[in-house]
Amino acid sequence: MDVLICKTKYSGLSYHRVEEPARAVTEAAVGVTVTVAQGLATTLSRGADSVVVDVDDQGADVVVLQLPKTAELLQCARILQDRGVAVVVEVDDLLSGVPFGQLGHGIIASGAAARTADCAREADVVTVTTPALQVEYGRHGRAVVVPNAVPRRLAELPPAYERTGDVAQIGWTGNVLGHPYDLQELGSGLQQALEATRGASRFSVLGQKWDLQQRLGLREEPGEVAWLPDVDSYVQALGELFDIGIAPLRIDRFNTAKSWLKVLEYSARGVYAVRSPSAEYERLGIGWRARSARDWAKGLTKAVQDPDWRREQARAAHQQVLDRHLTEHTVPLWVAAWERAAEHRAAQGRRRSTASV
Repeated sequence: MDVLICKTKYSGLSYHRVEEPARAVTEAAVGVTVTVAQGLATTLSRGADSVVVDVDDQGADVVVLQLPKTAELLQCARILQDRGVAVVVEVDDLLSGVPFGQLGHGIIASGAAARTADCAREADVVTVTTPALQVEYGRHGRAVVVPNAVPRRLAELPPAYERTGDVAQIGWTGNVLGHPYDLQELGSGLQQALEATRGASRFSVLGQKWDLQQRLGLREEPGEVAWLPDVDSYVQALGELFDIGIAPLRIDRFNTAKSWLKVLEYSARGVYAVRSPSAEYERLGIGWRARSARDWAKGLTKAVQDPDWRREQARAAHQQVLDRHLTEHTVPLWVAAWERAAEHRAAQGRRRSTASV
């Protein structure tokens, strides 16, 4: 089977949902050839209202469209299917649920979220990261959950829990302006923990902290390490910078459908996680659950004051990643989804042939 994957321009998304899965499938040598491309070569009709009239499938049996948001990609999907090529749509966020005030909210007003839903509706199979997304994009019964995972090469780097030191590094990753509601879930919990462990803890952000000190009422300005756009470098840095990672999420429609990736990455690097009780973090079952400021304070304080306990918890979580959540573990899921798409397209072709007789 030949699979052509059209990836998005966003490096983090394409890394976890296209490039690393493609690498893992290729290395597994399961009889599937995967080609990754940035976009599809198309031919447009002439005129003011041009439409796609042809698309280069590069001889693929299955074409995967990652996060398609345009009318042109829907046209491409229809042309491919008419030709007998199966189309898979890959979605890893609930685009219709991006909250007002979040940087990506414009995707709803622009109509891009609706176009993604249209593409998913007509796809032979939809691959998603979570059961909530499976419900949203799989009402036709053809959505498959392939959870996020991490490459073995990153999970086998020297883990944070092997490091010793007198000061525990607490950290968060991301752009504060891109998470306008999530960090507030900490309430006063982070400041309480930093106060209770003064001299033994330090808090910093890998990314952009902006006004985080004011948002959380911190007495001291947190440290900041510039964001690392290269995903391998970013994940490697987690284990070098942090001993404890926080993963706060406001429980809303968008975040309920969100993947467990942040806690997974912390755990892959041996960083102990304190996290919100989101559906996916609960399903992963790793880290200290925090529902209130008191919970955040308690979990962080304990992790700082009892480093032996923290390291043991981080070691156990790290082992779970090695045992269950490596990219190589998802290879059968990706291949089964692509095979199912090919089978569905072939069945549709047989029905069409029968109907025309």
